[in-house]
Order: sequence, then C-alpha cells, then structure tokens
Amino acid sequence: MMRSSKLISVLLATAMLVGFAACSDDSTGTTPDVVADVVTDTGTDTTPADTTVDTGRDVPVVTDVPVVTDVPVVTDVPVVTDVPVVTDVPVVCIPNCTDRVCGSDGCGAFCGTGVDGACLDATQACSPATGTCVAKCVWADDKPTSWGPVGSVSALQTPSVLADVQAKCFDYTGDGKGDNGLKGLAGQVNKPLSDAVTGGDIAILFELVNVSDFAATASFTLNGLLGKSVVDPPATSGDFYVQETSYLTDICQPMISFKEASITAGVLAAGPSVFQLSIPIQTDLVIDATLIQAKLKGTVVNGSAVDGFEITDGVLSGVLTKEQLVTAVGKLQATCDATPAGTTKPSFCSYLGVVNGAMGLLFDLHQVRDDAGVPTGVFVAKSKELPGDAASVCLTYSLSKAKVTGFEPVL
Repeated sequence: MMRSSKLISVLLATAMLVGFAACSDDSTGTTPDVVADVVTDTGTDTTPADTTVDTGRDVPVVTDVPVVTDVPVVTDVPVVTDVPVVTDVPVVCIPNCTDRVCGSDGCGAFCGTGVDGACLDATQACSPATGTCVAKCVWADDKPTSWGPVGSVSALQTPSVLADVQAKCFDYTGDGKGDNGLKGLAGQVNKPLSDAVTGGDIAILFELVNVSDFAATASFTLNGLLGKSVVDPPATSGDFYVQETSYLTDICQPMISFKEASITAGVLAAGPSVFQLSIPIQTDLVIDATLIQAKLKGTVVNGSAVDGFEITDGVLSGVLTKEQLVTAVGKLQATCDATPAGTTKPSFCSYLGVVNGAMGLLFDLHQVRDDAGVPTGVFVAKSKELPGDAASVCLTYSLSKAKVTGFEPVL
C-alpha cells in the first residue's frame, strides 16, 4: 500500500512540475521585439531640400487631378457584446459494463446487481480485470508457491522525439503512426520514472507462465507483478520477493495479466487487454484506474526457465480516458476537502490544483461514440472540432533477468 501511495505521489509531483512549466512566462525574461513606426521630434527641420535637376526639356505638369471627396463613411457597424464564452466542458463519464457482471463500471459505480459490485454467489468473488465472478480461494492455503520465468524492468521511459513515437509506440488512430500523449511531458516524467526504478521504489516483474521456449511459444499468460529486490541497495536484476498486493487474495489471481500472449521468432506480443485496478492510496482511500487497449511487445533474449529472461526494445502502451482521470482526481480532492480542520492533509492535496490544470496536456485522442454517446473503442486524433478526451500512454522498457524467491516477508 505504501509503495502504491509513494508512486502516486511521485506522479502527482511530476504533474505539478508540468503545470508550472505550462503556465510560466518566457524563461528568458525578455520581451518579444515589436516592430513599430515611431515619430520623434528632434527640433530640427528635416524637410528635404529642392533637388530638381534642370534637363533643358519641358516636362508637362498635370494639374487637373480630380479629388474624390464624397466617400461614404460607415458608422453604423453593430457591436456584438453578448457572445457566450465557453470556459469548461462538462465531462460525462460513460459506464462500461459490457460483458461485465461485477466490479467497477469505471465511473464510481458498479456492474451487476450485487452490493457494491459483488458476486451474488457467496462462494465467488469478482475479478476486476475481467468483471467476471470466479471461485474464491483460501489465500493462506492456495496462494502461489512457484513462478514461471521472470524479467525485471531495468529501464522505463516515455519517448520524447516524434520520430521515435511514430516508429515505436502503438497506433491508436489508424494512421500507421504510433501515439503518445505523454510525449510533451517527457522532460518531467522520465526522471521520476528512472529514479523510481533504479532506486527500488518500484520493481515491476513480468512472469511468463509455463514458458520454456523463448523463441516460439504460441499462447500463454503474461502476469505483471510488483516485487522488491532482496538486496540492499536494491538491484534491477537477480532475486526478488513478490508483494502480496500484486494479487487478489480472495481469488488468488494476479491483478494484472495478459491472456493469450505469444512469442514469435523471439518477439513477445500481448494484448489488447483491459486493466481495471483498485489502487490503495491510504487505508480508507482506494482509486479505481482503468487502462484500456493495453498492449506490449519486445524482443526476448537470453531466456532461461531457471534464472529468467531479458527483453530489449520493449514497448508498453494503453489509453486512459478523461472520464477516468477526472473521476480519480475528484476522489482525491474529496478526501482533501473532508480532512478535519487542524489536521494535516495528505501530501497529494497540495498538487491537485496544478494537476487539474496540467491534465489537458495529456489528451491527444478523441473517442468516437455511437448515437447513444457510448464509446465505440475507436479513436481519432484530437482536433478543434474533435476535442481530446483520452490520452495514449506509451512507455519503452527493458527487462533484466530475475528470479522470484517467494513473497516479501511480513515484518
């Protein structure tokens, strides 16, 4: 829980820096040059002298030039003063319960008919990733005791160069070019991401379930797990503990998984998938976050069923909707507003004003909706006529060999 909270704080702090960058004046502190005609009275007669040259020829002088004096002057131009100014476009969250019978609808409410999105069968619990009811487990007895080959994220960045975005990231608009709403924020995002990975604040593990052929495996499940290096200071390779928060302990399943992942000619591919996560920020505050059309790819090298595998040229992409982000930030703001007077507010409260201002920089996509206003899952690039209401998120990553030794000890 604390690691999730710390990561959220890092991201909010990043957004704060972005907001300051977006709202600040010219960094040089200079005023742009203005070209203007300035007439200065110097006290000196500057009328040009007569410089006519006598050529000895008679030059005719034109004297009868008509002067136009009756030019109509238009004075009755109506002044339009009552032009409405649109300062804010309300965000309407569209619930998504398609093929979902339980869990969150993505808008703060729930799917299905159970209380708070619960399954009606008491022997079942909801899988947030799929919105389906699955059999409950006894965590102490049924939790995993072994893991498949694992790789640990050793580098994580968002591309900042347009050519790299278009060549590497996944295409969500169908124009054959990759998309990344984070591109313009790379200068603020990349250092916190790098520090979080190399400093051990986050350790992200990819588990390839039952994979032994790292050149060609037709179909398997890829799990995303949160870990912790067993050494101090933390390493980005070697042995890791897995955190129990990576799992839904009532059904003994990972919170993040890609079904039907594949490796073809050494290239890993997974998705699209939908991640519907519940992120605990503090004891009484859980934020729902949904990443839609999540995809990943990368080249697998040096694979071993014993000590893990590496990935080079990795790319992970997905889409966050404006509704989701506004709802999440609104829930954080409500917590700040409800803090009793005289008590210390959570650290993220001081960032939220700027976060709201900076959020618009992320939205590079427009969701195509049907006649009922429901998103169709199709995106186009935002424009003046089609405002941005979704953000493509593209991250490049590398994996180092890793091995899971068990769950993180409870101190």
